[in-house]
Amino acid sequence: MTSETTGDGPSRQAATHDRAPASVETDRREYNRLSDLLELGLLNTRPEERFDRITRLATELFGMPVALMSLMEGDRQWFKSTCGVELEESARSASVCDHTIRHDEALFVEDASRDQRFAHLPNVVEAPYLRSYAGMPLHGPNGKPVGTICVAGFKKRSFGERDHVLLKELADWIEHEFDLDRRIAAHDQHVARLMDRDPSLPVATRTIALERLDDVLMSRARNGQGSAVLHLDIVNLAHYEQTYGEQVTRETVATWLAELQAGAADFCYITRLSDTEFVGAVPDTEDMETMRADCERQVDHANRAVSAGAAQVALRVVGGLAVYGDHGRHAAELVARARQAHRRADISRGVVLFSETINRQLLRDRHIRRLFETALQEGGIDFHWQPLFSNRGDVLAGFELLARWRDPELGDIYPDEFIPVAEAEHNLSRAIVEYALDTAASQIAQWQTDGVQAPIPYVAVNIPGREFYESDFYDCVAAVLEKHGVDGHRLVFELTERSLIADFEVAARTMKRLNTLGIRIAMDDFGTGYSSIAYLTRLPLSIVKLDKSVIQRLEHDAVARELVRGIVDLAHGQDLDVVAEGVETRVQHEWIRSFGCEYSQGFLLAHPESRSAACQRVVDRPTEQPGPL
Repeated sequence: MTSETTGDGPSRQAATHDRAPASVETDRREYNRLSDLLELGLLNTRPEERFDRITRLATELFGMPVALMSLMEGDRQWFKSTCGVELEESARSASVCDHTIRHDEALFVEDASRDQRFAHLPNVVEAPYLRSYAGMPLHGPNGKPVGTICVAGFKKRSFGERDHVLLKELADWIEHEFDLDRRIAAHDQHVARLMDRDPSLPVATRTIALERLDDVLMSRARNGQGSAVLHLDIVNLAHYEQTYGEQVTRETVATWLAELQAGAADFCYITRLSDTEFVGAVPDTEDMETMRADCERQVDHANRAVSAGAAQVALRVVGGLAVYGDHGRHAAELVARARQAHRRADISRGVVLFSETINRQLLRDRHIRRLFETALQEGGIDFHWQPLFSNRGDVLAGFELLARWRDPELGDIYPDEFIPVAEAEHNLSRAIVEYALDTAASQIAQWQTDGVQAPIPYVAVNIPGREFYESDFYDCVAAVLEKHGVDGHRLVFELTERSLIADFEVAARTMKRLNTLGIRIAMDDFGTGYSSIAYLTRLPLSIVKLDKSVIQRLEHDAVARELVRGIVDLAHGQDLDVVAEGVETRVQHEWIRSFGCEYSQGFLLAHPESRSAACQRVVDRPTEQPGPL
């Protein structure tokens, strides 16, 4: 190896020049490089096993503790894949990889602390005290260096020709994946264009929609006109698909979109992105609130009843807004931020403008996701036990497990914040489900061992709806029960998702298999407006849980009382037990009893408590017990 690659280093003058940041505005090469990077479409995407496999292999091949696949955007080095270290991004100007990118050639450093080019870098002079490094540039579709594959160590290490060959092979592998993505995207785009030209398929695909939106935004920008992107989402479409069928619903939405396009004079452009998502370009005004109010009127126009044969479908639409220039310059980026606006903010208003507050919440979500995984592994997640009582004598019938988390850094993190973050990723969702199942089953086994008088209280575990579509969920549950030597008759699974299940048949098959283990299924949050009567008639349920928001209206709202009475009668007609959640006053409790509701849960009767307190409550139960739930 030459001194350029072994770490003896060039002159101090050259090293200083090496570290001088190139101006994106004046350096055409950097502009072209960034264009190539954006064309890949990988920046800020989720980890992928195909790349993680490569970084894991790199650590094995080189015998070094760290391997990284990075992409360079401006002065930001973002990591698509890491092995041996948990990093999302770092400053490009403070990285060894910056040298690899700017020189577009392999770089091997035996001892960074003795190399004048890198000895000053923070990760060299401070922890983790980087010493050895080997990096190879990765090239985008047009041959520009967009990132690196590299390995690093904390001890001096020499490199030979074989190392160069191995690293080049890994880089070629990654670039082959880039090329494969490009060819697949080109094929999809070709198909999309053919579909868009087909008069029987008039709705533009997502690819075409974003292309056209980009054209509209850039055309208006060239003419000195401001623009914003309005993202619309129909949030109750699944309900109508279950009621009227997919074909009728699709035709209804097509009619709705055509009417929206014809009547939305304020839109520069509007089209469909997916089954439930629509996007439009609207003129930007100097007054943000005026622009948002204009968009609110469009959303009000979109929230209307549409004919579906003899029925009227009342679509519920929410919107998010992102401004061209302020929040991004590409359609895909603006659509993503507009979507984030209404999905991460309070949607009591018709349109939510993307803001730094929402952006900070997104960053907090990412931070919580990282901390949550560690908390799960290290036992930082605990469960409180919420007692549930029979309305025959107010005696204990069971408990519901409620996840709790106190982080040393952030303090108390509430379930309504960390549970959605966990459920968004299958591995985290499954991990907390397994943890809850293990907790419940181990306690049931302990009660059996201790000879607790029958009936042993049941334990309810909240299960994300997506688990009922996973082919291995039944095996996961069966393994936990077998581990603790218990059957499932004292377990209840509560569906926690407040959105409707997409495929009743698949979910029903999983539930029926779980029933063979003795496990019963409860439909949670019923009566909120999200729930469907189809749940009660088409799924093998045992229990309906009335949402606390309905229960807490019983004292002063005659409509709520009639709703609860109707749900209880409907559930009893299907031989289902009914649990009232959130009972906080005696008046509410009396109404619940009068409707014939079997069980109650809420602060009037007991607050959530520790596991030890729950066990003591079981021991202290009166001898006379109601029939088991």
